[in-house]
Amino acid sequence: MILCFAILRAPASLIERIVDNQLQSSIQFSSSAGTLWQGSGTISLNGFINSDLSWSIPLQDILTLNPKVLWTIEGVGLNLKGESIVYPEVKTIAKGQINSTLLNNVFAPYDVFLDGDLLIKKISITNQIEENFKITSLTGDLHWTGGPIRYVLSQTPITVISPFFQLNLSDQTGGLIHATLDSPTHGYHLLIATLNPTKGILKMQVSKGFTKIFGNEWPGSASDNQIVLELEERIF
Repeated sequence: MILCFAILRAPASLIERIVDNQLQSSIQFSSSAGTLWQGSGTISLNGFINSDLSWSIPLQDILTLNPKVLWTIEGVGLNLKGESIVYPEVKTIAKGQINSTLLNNVFAPYDVFLDGDLLIKKISITNQIEENFKITSLTGDLHWTGGPIRYVLSQTPITVISPFFQLNLSDQTGGLIHATLDSPTHGYHLLIATLNPTKGILKMQVSKGFTKIFGNEWPGSASDNQIVLELEERIF
């Protein structure tokens, strides 16, 4: 009985200790309050995100050996909520909104600034615990509301008005993750991407129409729906 009481009253600060022990972790957790089962704190990710995190772990899910964490992250430019199943693999389902305040912090080193919001209608990601959290599944439906985008090309400032974009993520055979970027104003895929999570290789195909949107139209007589540029890069 005493052991059960001690487990139920385990402080949220245990999470801080776990995160602190990961010396190379890009995630920092601080200002914890409450218990391990229902608490709050501040989460930071690579210095870009500094937001309030709250969570709860339903007891009935633990008793059925299907532990689940219900969580909410709120901060300047960020509002996300979701749930994470933590055994036998980590599966997270989330939805919410990221606005330009936060996105501009990410893109500022590249001299890219934008106005608009990224709406996460739904995203689901599965990671393998025993394989350094390798991604085994990623699906989602994300919307960009559109608006002004400012960037520098050949030392010349350029401003374009982007249309509404929809990004669809899906799993493919062989463990690949597929993504397409579309817009209601265009009847074809503006951009197609494939990620190999095992090798960390990202392949991208860019349509001529996409280059026109961003003020750098690909030369030649190719139609807007044709792929004019293919890129491949190891991203991790």
